[in-house]
Amino acid sequence: MPSNTRFSLLASALFCTLFSTGCASLNSQTQAPAATVVSTATASTRQYQQQIQISGKISIQYQQADKPQSLPGGFEWEQDAQGIRITLLSQLDQIMARITQNAQGATLELNGKAPRTASDLDQLLQDTLGWSLPVAGLRDWLQGFVAIDGKQLVAVKAEDQTVNTQGWKLRYVSWHEQPSFPKRIDLQRYTEQAGDVSIRIVVNEWK
Repeated sequence: MPSNTRFSLLASALFCTLFSTGCASLNSQTQAPAATVVSTATASTRQYQQQIQISGKISIQYQQADKPQSLPGGFEWEQDAQGIRITLLSQLDQIMARITQNAQGATLELNGKAPRTASDLDQLLQDTLGWSLPVAGLRDWLQGFVAIDGKQLVAVKAEDQTVNTQGWKLRYVSWHEQPSFPKRIDLQRYTEQAGDVSIRIVVNEWK
């Protein structure tokens, strides 16, 4: 399958949202200590959660054959100390892909295709796309936290805060206030394979 076609299949479901330098191993993420901070967006204490369920919308913009491409969709995200489970949806809420990672490895399931597996999510996406996406980083970013040196978690403190981490530029555009968690996150990065990649994530529900 041509690399551009492979990218479209996965990216269209994605929020991708997602790169070889952009992904950390699951083990390093699950072992990160919880962090508590006073959020200036809501003036309330915000705490990192190991177990969450999130749903929302995602839009990916990239380049293919020097032409801009746009791929909107939805997502459902579950994480706990054991792993990550992501369901990627079309604009009509049809399931397009499922991604899982746990201690046994990572699996990608696309509709009508045999499941793909690898030892970790970084390698799986690299093998599938020819480049990788930041799913492991999103484990923290979706909660408004970034990892310093891949270890210490630091909370993003202000609305409209711009953060450079793991090769991505993150912009926290807006926040939910009750409880405090990101509402919209914009991600940007340049790649040789897909040009300028921009991802917009809008979180509608948080549990």
